[in-house]
Amino acid sequence: MKRKISTLAIGLAVAALLTGCEQKQTQAVKFINPEKVMQEAGLTEQLKARLKAVDEQLQQGLKMAQENGAKLPEEKRRSALLADQQLLNLEWQHAQRQANSVALKAIGEAADKYRQEHQLLAILPEQAALATAPESDISEELAKQLKGKTLDFGALPQIGVKDEKQTETGAK
Repeated sequence: MKRKISTLAIGLAVAALLTGCEQKQTQAVKFINPEKVMQEAGLTEQLKARLKAVDEQLQQGLKMAQENGAKLPEEKRRSALLADQQLLNLEWQHAQRQANSVALKAIGEAADKYRQEHQLLAILPEQAALATAPESDISEELAKQLKGKTLDFGALPQIGVKDEKQTETGAK
């Protein structure tokens, strides 16, 4: 009798545990292709336009540096022009990183909104997965959410030339 009760109790406990497992819903993980989202949402064109505007601004800065360098003695001219080119190159790299960051932030915000609305565990770039099911790719849905969104990259970099007082004191 004791054996029947303990067997029955164990059976009920296992049944209760298994019933609980059936009721628990698994949270899905979805994947996106960030490049595809950027392209289909029109963010790539905005990014290219921004970088073109930055490049034009930096080219104007290089032209100003060359004009001012022409006034310097030959030995200082080369080192000044090299320093100016390095500074402009650093500014270009910073502008690229900043513009990409703005675009990826917009994708991240849209992905998080989608994740919350659909009660997903996570949304990952498809490059992070070894294999995915085609239905787990939500790139098109995110691109539709971002379609028409205007990215705010902030002001263009300001390029100027130090005057003689700033050069003498070492101020920037």
